[in-house]
Amino acid sequence: MGALKEVARKIMMAPRKKEYEERLSALSNTYDAYMREQEEELLAKKRLGNESSLSYSELVLEDGVKKADSDILIYYGKEGLASPTATWEICKAFEENAEAVLVYADEDSVICSDADWQTMLKKGVPVSSRSNPRIKPIYSPETLVSYFYPGNIVAIRSAAMDMFSYSEGENLYDVLLRNRSLLNEENVYHLPLILYHAHRLPNEAAIFFNEGDTIRKKEILELTQKVDFKGGTYLPAYYSEEDKQRLYPIYELPEDVSLSIVIPSKDNPDVLLRCIDSVRAGNTPFPVQIIVVDNGSNEENKTRIEAASTEKDFLYIYEKEEFNYSHMNNIGAAKATGTILLLLNDDMEMVSPDALERMAGQLFCEGVGIVGAKLLYPNSSVIQHIGITNAVDGPVHKFIGKEDDGKVDYKRNRFVHNCIGATGACLMIRKSDFDAVGGLKEDLRIAYNDVDLCFSIREKKLRCVIRPDAVFYHHESLSRGADHLSDEKLQRLYAERKMLYSFHPDIYTNDPYEGMASAGGTELSFDTENRFSRKKPAEECPKKTDFDYRQYPEGIIVHFDRLEKEEILRSEGEEFYVIQGYHVVPHIDNMRFRFRMVFEGTKGKYEMPMPGYLRMNLEGGYPEATNLKLSGFCNFVTKSELPADTYEIGIFADDCLKKLYLYQRTKQVLTVEE
Repeated sequence: MGALKEVARKIMMAPRKKEYEERLSALSNTYDAYMREQEEELLAKKRLGNESSLSYSELVLEDGVKKADSDILIYYGKEGLASPTATWEICKAFEENAEAVLVYADEDSVICSDADWQTMLKKGVPVSSRSNPRIKPIYSPETLVSYFYPGNIVAIRSAAMDMFSYSEGENLYDVLLRNRSLLNEENVYHLPLILYHAHRLPNEAAIFFNEGDTIRKKEILELTQKVDFKGGTYLPAYYSEEDKQRLYPIYELPEDVSLSIVIPSKDNPDVLLRCIDSVRAGNTPFPVQIIVVDNGSNEENKTRIEAASTEKDFLYIYEKEEFNYSHMNNIGAAKATGTILLLLNDDMEMVSPDALERMAGQLFCEGVGIVGAKLLYPNSSVIQHIGITNAVDGPVHKFIGKEDDGKVDYKRNRFVHNCIGATGACLMIRKSDFDAVGGLKEDLRIAYNDVDLCFSIREKKLRCVIRPDAVFYHHESLSRGADHLSDEKLQRLYAERKMLYSFHPDIYTNDPYEGMASAGGTELSFDTENRFSRKKPAEECPKKTDFDYRQYPEGIIVHFDRLEKEEILRSEGEEFYVIQGYHVVPHIDNMRFRFRMVFEGTKGKYEMPMPGYLRMNLEGGYPEATNLKLSGFCNFVTKSELPADTYEIGIFADDCLKKLYLYQRTKQVLTVEE
């Protein structure tokens, strides 16, 4: 009987499984469809546009730099194919940016066999089987030292070659490194279009041109010794014990450098003293002042910390007041005597003994304003933080929860690289720059004050750099718990994020070091940036209902990432509200369920479907539940779709296999304004 029941179950689930797999495939292949549409638009624009007055020569990157009798030299990798609009777009970029000496564009991969690739080459531009979009950053000097991130499509104004020091046939990467002092954000232009398609065999790891140069130990060492890096010079090469093939630069420091570390803390003496001990145990070649700011530990803990301050040589400031992370750091910074500051959480533990030396050396390179480190979850190799991405849904930690191995975003977790910001849990900045922007904004009491600091420093034309060879353990949430654990904290998080972007409206939904494809988050698929701008089908809009959902039991785990009015974007010109997160029915196959979102207000009850969005990281957290890849949701409602009211949100789950219904009252409310 058991075998017959299993057969019957599979027969009943077959349509649902097919629907699930089609939806999963459609979301996974959104990028391919998106790119086919974009390429058609570019071709149409080219047909209507004027031909460029600039002449160009097409060259192969692997052949090295050459001179040519043309205005523009366009270099392509040899294992791929340029878009038919590539030369036109590049020449137009040079025409429209008179100061540009270097232009590079984005690229992706075409996955197919060698035979199919040759067939595509004969027929023309490949427009299918695309994947691995490589959205490149704006000019990123520190990333360039790590690897040749411009990739397979790079163009140089011929007149600029006369400024460069180079030899005919020399590797372009070497030429750019040697002449790096001539490049800056004003004359290096990132063209945000995918104009090159690299050929990859099925199951072949995606790599990009000259990534191998990051492991040319001898050659890179000899090259970098020739380079005049303003603000710092390479000391003898250092090879990390974590990755002996990676070269990490160690920069010389000014003779008068000194460091003040500011640590906010309350009622965590064990955690705090472990943090201080790890710092004192490091190999730091300059004076280190430690300042602990306590906003109200109990008498027993206060006495213990006071005693330790003498033994372990740190300044202890006790001011009993409501928690305000910004204010506590500003108090500590005002007492700092060092030329540089390190903002450090009390739940940090320094793992790399020379982390502070590496970070400080990087900070004194010209144009650098903030340096962050790699933070791992305690006693593990799982990433907690390696820089900040300014996503569509707000600032997020990059690569959080991923294993710190060579598979993360083309090994970027192992590169010294530029990004838009670093967490205040471990953030180094010159004292003069901290003071110049007014320190941390105290209106941002708990969240996003560190992000605001990074944005403010960027507005002063200074860069943020992450040093993955400076490693700390972050014993996260010991001091104040995760932000999503209560309604009050969630609403406070929304309010502070809104305040952050009121200070920096130009950076909203924009990360110049990531591109929107990455900033949206891979869990929500490539079309994140377009979801709210599309015309919503009628079947996805809320509809009035009288159905009594509350008759069914609860049992759905629901987490909200975002529940708020969108302040800047519009959907078809109309204001809208975003409800985003994930849902899980534990201990069961989630493919069996259809989910609906319910809005219960004083003026009526409404329901709308919840089309699943990719949420790839859930299965590890709920091992007894299966098929969770489509458990993400990102619903939005415009002001005209729901009457003005305050609605309690619920999630209804309908089991397609048997008569099992669940209704979860989330206690989250959506207020639609008049």
